[in-house]
Amino acid sequence: MARNTITKCYRCDAEGETKEHVPPDSFFPKGYRDCLVTVPSCDEHNSKNSMDVEYVRNVIVSYIACNTVARTHFQDKVIRSFENSPKLFDLTVKDVRSIVINGEETCLFTWDLPRFKAVMEAIAYGLHYKDFTKTYNGAWGIFSPSLLSRRTVFQGLPNGWEKYRGLLTQLSYTDHPTPQPRVFKYSIHLWDAGQFAYKFEFYEGFIVHALTVRESAA
Repeated sequence: MARNTITKCYRCDAEGETKEHVPPDSFFPKGYRDCLVTVPSCDEHNSKNSMDVEYVRNVIVSYIACNTVARTHFQDKVIRSFENSPKLFDLTVKDVRSIVINGEETCLFTWDLPRFKAVMEAIAYGLHYKDFTKTYNGAWGIFSPSLLSRRTVFQGLPNGWEKYRGLLTQLSYTDHPTPQPRVFKYSIHLWDAGQFAYKFEFYEGFIVHALTVRESAA
């Protein structure tokens, strides 16, 4: 059987020697791993953010609005992840506080936003490569309406991003088919000249927007 031809990496000009799952395969629990999306990747961009991926997977599946697939994944993988790495657990919930939302007791803790952004950017780059069969060399703006500021929750102060989040939700998005929509699905809003916005939905409850950032004129 002929060896499949792998082109250059989805993130850079290096040869794509391996394949990267988009989103990472650790987001997909047992029973939800058929026909996952992959893109060609160099070794560096395939493995360098593995610790960030584990962290982000853990915090997303703990989100209160996610579905039962996330709950099961939390029991099967996230608890084991924390047992294997007490340091990761301590870093994740170092400032945890309990709170009641809609009559249900839950907890809030501070997210490591740079790690979160790095993983979401990698997913956006991968989907762009899949959708347009070329590497995107620009930057991304990452926003999540699922996240709240501590000042908003505990001090009752206005959320400065609320108006912007409202504008994002009003955009018309075109759904793209995904193999495991209960774990991940996405849609796209096209502007002009290659500018667009992705909308990611993890476990039918956690939302992220990834917007192409127009480079400043030289």
